Amino acid sequence: MHNTARPNAIQKTQITARAQWFVPRVHERFKTSSHTLFFWACALKILSVVEEFIKRRDEFFKNLVDESEISSYFVNSNLSIMILSAIYGATMGIYGGGLQILYSAIKVPTLLLVSLYVTFPSYYVVYSLLGGKKTMGQNVMLFLFGFTAMSTVLIAFVPVNLFFMFTSPKSLETHDFTALLNIAIFALGGFFALMCFTKGAETLYRGSSENWKPAFILGSIVLMFVGTQLAWVLRPFFNYYELFLRPVEGNFYTSVLNLLMRSMGQTGTLIIAFLGLSLVGWLFLSVLLPTKEASNNTNHK
Repeated sequence: MHNTARPNAIQKTQITARAQWFVPRVHERFKTSSHTLFFWACALKILSVVEEFIKRRDEFFKNLVDESEISSYFVNSNLSIMILSAIYGATMGIYGGGLQILYSAIKVPTLLLVSLYVTFPSYYVVYSLLGGKKTMGQNVMLFLFGFTAMSTVLIAFVPVNLFFMFTSPKSLETHDFTALLNIAIFALGGFFALMCFTKGAETLYRGSSENWKPAFILGSIVLMFVGTQLAWVLRPFFNYYELFLRPVEGNFYTSVLNLLMRSMGQTGTLIIAFLGLSLVGWLFLSVLLPTKEASNNTNHK
């Protein structure tokens, strides 16, 4: 009897000891997993605005006109721009390596968001002076809609960026090509941002007598100059530099012109300049010229 009871007591003690060791670790692992799940749930909720802007624009436009969920759109759009552009910036910094990855991951979101909020007041004031009645929240969401689309274009070209970085030897020619490639990607993203803005504006201001188009032209020009100048101030994005910023010298336009001349020669530079100006001109003309719907409304009146 005594010999049987003793092993049972020893087994119970061992089981209790194992439980005391095992249960806290399971609890800690569960807490870590729940925190991870919560993080991913928040990230998916934030980035869901990107899918809505791309695939369910009508739903966003309806909410924008009705001033519904503006605060949620505002927060999620800003965070989406920060996340997506930071990832793209980090890929730019891979070319230089080291701290440049972190620096560029900070610089690209700074470039986009500062350009947006520096440009918006000029647009909104001119729009309001011309008789605009829509709220500041509705108008700033137009800008965020466009910049979120731009960030989405940037993240879509991350594989292209990485491909050329990893398959090209480091040299002056590779640096020039990489810089021009990224300038082209930013220009393409900016073009889609303006396109999305005009689509949103045509919906938001539909059926009203508000004259938003002059404000759009002015805001676009201001945005181009602010964005390019800020990009020049925030350089470098590729080459490693021990400090966060370089001293300001020269300007963006002469630097790009020199890159184009070295890479494509005078003829190629003229062709690229002509194509770029043609695209901007076409965009402005498409905004200024009345749409078929507006023409039909005028004829019915």
